[in-house]
Amino acid sequence: MGIKKCRFYDLRGSYATKILRNGAEIRDVADILGHSRIETTENYYISSSEKTRKEANDMLEEIIKSDVINDIMKY
Repeated sequence: MGIKKCRFYDLRGSYATKILRNGAEIRDVADILGHSRIETTENYYISSSEKTRKEANDMLEEIIKSDVINDIMKY
């Protein structure tokens, strides 16, 4: 495959990060990885990046633009 200097744990980390960022439940990922505590998965495989922070801000902007805020204010 032409991959150099790649350890098993590098692949494992990439797998976990990608599936978490694509909506997998953290408990399921922890189980797959064999972590008895969700905190282990959180500590090693969930991280913030400029891209993910921008995506979070974009989501908030969409919520603010939608009727959700108006509905909350009416409640």
